[in-house]
Amino acid sequence: MEKVVDVEFIDSIAKDVVKEFPLKIEEYQNGKTGIVNMLMGEIKKRTQDKFEPRIANELLMKKLPEILVVNN
Repeated sequence: MEKVVDVEFIDSIAKDVVKEFPLKIEEYQNGKTGIVNMLMGEIKKRTQDKFEPRIANELLMKKLPEILVVNN
């Protein structure tokens, strides 16, 4: 199975996922770090499992602090 390594594509998916789940982001802010797995699952689903998990995780983990700063 071919994996997507288009960083911009994965980044846009990660950005959308973070925007669409504000309550999950709030749970993450409150210490529920397992939410990352749910968000990664959503990215996996939206890319039809054709993504590089390491890259997606890095991009997602960059998005979460950005959201934390904006919401504080």
